[in-house]
Amino acid sequence: MRSITDDHGRTWEAVALPTKVAHLRNGALLAFRLADEPGTEPVTAPIDFNSIDAAHLAIGTMSEKELRRRLEWAKTAAGIA
Repeated sequence: MRSITDDHGRTWEAVALPTKVAHLRNGALLAFRLADEPGTEPVTAPIDFNSIDAAHLAIGTMSEKELRRRLEWAKTAAGIA
């Protein structure tokens, strides 16, 4: 998990959500949730990983710029300003 701040100054956490991927294998989706509102539904980005471990590795090594870009895409897809 990593914390990033969006263009409106809100803090988000980049997380890996367990999901089924190709061939119904266990994998993960890149998702973001508001850090200050733990009960809110996370928004997902259209990126999946072959495992939770792979997702954690990717989230940990993504640049801040890339995470912010993915967050903005996920927010737009979810209709969040």
